[in-house]
Amino acid sequence: MRPFTSTDVDALLRFANSIVREKKENRDLGIAAFDKRLTRGFERKFLRATLASVRKRSGVSIAAFAGRNLVGECMVRGREPNDLKHTGLLGIVILSEYRGVGLGETLMLEVLREAKRIGIWLVELEVMAINKGAIQLYEKLGFRKVGIVPNKMQRDGRHLDMVTMYVDLRETINPP
Repeated sequence: MRPFTSTDVDALLRFANSIVREKKENRDLGIAAFDKRLTRGFERKFLRATLASVRKRSGVSIAAFAGRNLVGECMVRGREPNDLKHTGLLGIVILSEYRGVGLGETLMLEVLREAKRIGIWLVELEVMAINKGAIQLYEKLGFRKVGIVPNKMQRDGRHLDMVTMYVDLRETINPP
């Protein structure tokens, strides 16, 4: 596990397009983005924005690699208005063959510790209501359900509910 570097664009592109393929095969995959094949230019722009956010201390990002292959990423994107600088939005994506082995929990703990260290102490996320495993992990890490937005996601003609959750890092996730 390590932060992204500017040389990770090709690994990021392979990773993202693997998620795109997986989403096409598993329509219940709990990922809202990754609808179409991504380009190197798109991933380069994403990587630049991520690195800039980390440099400005307005976000946190940790990547997990198996050799040279990116297998998971977790980030907290901070908010811009001064009144919301203490808040952030968590996102996590892990390749299917690396799920269920503790990588998600490890990535999240590291990202949440770092978010707290840079002053982001209220972290929010959204998760598909049918993604019970993810919800259990989030609750294990101290996230609380705030509510459910019915029919927020539309996929393959189905309407799916989204659960909104948050954690107050002042109450949990102690930095090492």
